Amino acid sequence: MNTTYGVLNNSSLIIDTDKLRENVRTILRSLPAGTKLIPVVKDDAYGMGMVGVARTLSAFPEIGCFAVANVSEGVTLRREGIRQDILIMGSTLPFQYAPAIECDLTVTVSRLGMVPELAEVCKAQSKPLNVQIKLETGMHRIGVEPGEELAALIGELKAAQEWVHVTGAFSHFAWPGNAEVCEAQYKKLLAGAEQLKAAGIPVPMCHISASESSELFPQYALDAVRIGRRLYMDHPKKPLGNIQEVVSWRSYLTNVKQRHAGDSLAYFGKYVLDKDTVVATVGVGYGDGLNEKLVACHAPVLVGGKRCPLLACCMDQCFVDVTGVEDAKVGDEITFFGYDSDGNFLSSQETANLIGDDEGCGLTSALMHRVARVFH
Repeated sequence: MNTTYGVLNNSSLIIDTDKLRENVRTILRSLPAGTKLIPVVKDDAYGMGMVGVARTLSAFPEIGCFAVANVSEGVTLRREGIRQDILIMGSTLPFQYAPAIECDLTVTVSRLGMVPELAEVCKAQSKPLNVQIKLETGMHRIGVEPGEELAALIGELKAAQEWVHVTGAFSHFAWPGNAEVCEAQYKKLLAGAEQLKAAGIPVPMCHISASESSELFPQYALDAVRIGRRLYMDHPKKPLGNIQEVVSWRSYLTNVKQRHAGDSLAYFGKYVLDKDTVVATVGVGYGDGLNEKLVACHAPVLVGGKRCPLLACCMDQCFVDVTGVEDAKVGDEITFFGYDSDGNFLSSQETANLIGDDEGCGLTSALMHRVARVFH
């Protein structure tokens, strides 16, 4: 069969690449001279589509590195033609060393014993590897403590310097909105970097700041900032006003009927109408990543440019009250967040705040693969 079809998915997450590029330009203008931007595209670029986002941003000559969470994501980017440096920010396990070396990924060294393991595999492949040192400054997740533990790591690095090359040191703010905590972590990172340099280990790049800290505390920019959420949306509680929301989740009404007070919706009478209501069904449910907490609080969606409350949901379908929408019909567009086709806007940040999520990326990251990612 040679028939070519368009997008067949019941719903699509639409990424506005013009807005995405403009956000990147805004961020680049905000950075101090000499500070580089490292786009963070982990978790499928927070659900936006890692490959599509990376391809879009690769066109910026100022971007020389992407950050991901694990080797699998890094290998995927390499296979899709991304040529910039790729930093693996999370842990890398021994069975992942060989593909990381083969694909020229930059691995994070976060524990003692890892450097000699890496050097052994590099020697077997006759290929050196770039690494960055993760310094423990307060998150207590992964990383090497400055002081005695870092001194031991320095010994390992010197013994393996033919094969393992240090290109940076970094950490992560545990509480990016807390000035006192950030200052303490910043100083600890600098102490660790100085310990490395004093021992003859070069640290070409030092970084700790990410999206929120770069907005609230620009003084911590150092050599690079790692930006994820800020590529796609403004700060959820303290917006700077210069970042545009780039994503919209849209679907279609699949059924529209007048229902009556006392009628129940979904399994086990999950929701009972307290009045006569025009109810629309949509081919999207929790199996697509629709958060059931949003349904429980009857979060608004856009239909015909009007805000309509969610009523109930199943795995593959949900119910919406469209009583206030004149002539709603099958095939009409519904927007869960973002912009509808007429330019009406419902912020994902506003939607996320209804259920206590601190940012809209929590909603996009939860969307499953049967939600199409469409870049335009």
